[in-house]
Amino acid sequence: MKQFVILFALITPTLVFAGGKKTPPASLSFHIEGSAQEGPKFVRKVKTLAGEKHFRKSPEISTRDIIAFSPFPADDKKTYGLILQLNKIAKRRLFTSTATNRGKLLLTLMNGQAMGVVRVDKPVNDGILVIWSGVTLKEVRQYDLLLPRIGEDEKKWKTRVKEAKKNLKN
Repeated sequence: MKQFVILFALITPTLVFAGGKKTPPASLSFHIEGSAQEGPKFVRKVKTLAGEKHFRKSPEISTRDIIAFSPFPADDKKTYGLILQLNKIAKRRLFTSTATNRGKLLLTLMNGQAMGVVRVDKPVNDGILVIWSGVTLKEVRQYDLLLPRIGEDEKKWKTRVKEAKKNLKN
């Protein structure tokens, strides 16, 4: 799996792009760094450990672009990370975006909360994005209802979702 991480900086969890609106459960989006010259209609300031940066409001990748995921225990031993597999169109879009925005930061938002940023150091052509930490078990369970695991057969996934929903009712 190709990695495009040089810098990983945690961000104070805030409702960054929600603008006070409630985000749907299990929403994910990835936003590329912009500039102040793009104006407040198109970018928003976000405080990161790398300093105050501007990120585009329009996401490069969002939940609808993800076709499968795989959780893993994070290095902090308290949270999880996620490996996200993109559909073919989003895979091409990610490649183009990372090829044209080398050196810029990519912000991850989960359920309206800033998860962190990574610096794009080379084009990503495998259609895989990684969130390294900060994902709760509750969020993993939400994604289990929304997406199959990477390599999971669709029939098995639907059976698992049916069982999970049944357990939620009990």
